[in-house]
Amino acid sequence: MKKFWIALGAMSFLGMTIYAQVSIGTDSAKDKETLEIAKKEFKDLLQYGHMEATEFMAPTYIQHNPNVPGSLEGFKANFGPRMHPVPIKEEWLRPPTLIIVSGPYVLLMTDQKAKDMAGNDYTRDHFDMVRVGDGKIQEHWDEADKFQHGPARGGAPAPAGGPGRGN
Repeated sequence: MKKFWIALGAMSFLGMTIYAQVSIGTDSAKDKETLEIAKKEFKDLLQYGHMEATEFMAPTYIQHNPNVPGSLEGFKANFGPRMHPVPIKEEWLRPPTLIIVSGPYVLLMTDQKAKDMAGNDYTRDHFDMVRVGDGKIQEHWDEADKFQHGPARGGAPAPAGGPGRGN
């Protein structure tokens, strides 16, 4: 198994650059299990809109984005009314551009459409990261962008019948 060190510039919100050891080519059974649990939130819940995926979130779940209530109950109250579930498929609605699994952490990056301050469209990098423990998602980090997406991160809800959150 090859290993190398990679600097995750996206992690600079913590006030430092984080270095993670990443395995290339071979994933352990534990890494695969951790990724499958993380995908319940990243894909099934946040992309396909299925709130029942919160069963994979710990009762003591911590959301570190200041635009989203920090507890599991706060998360459900914030996102539940805005979800428009569609049947979950094998493929991602917004395919990841990068997935890194390192121990209990899963970092996922996707391209996300946005508008700049002048109203022009552009594509930006979006990241989500979770910590998995005891078979459940314990913590979630992502960028806090009050100016582009309003008070509840993610912008407007998906139109009726639209997939997931619509962004």
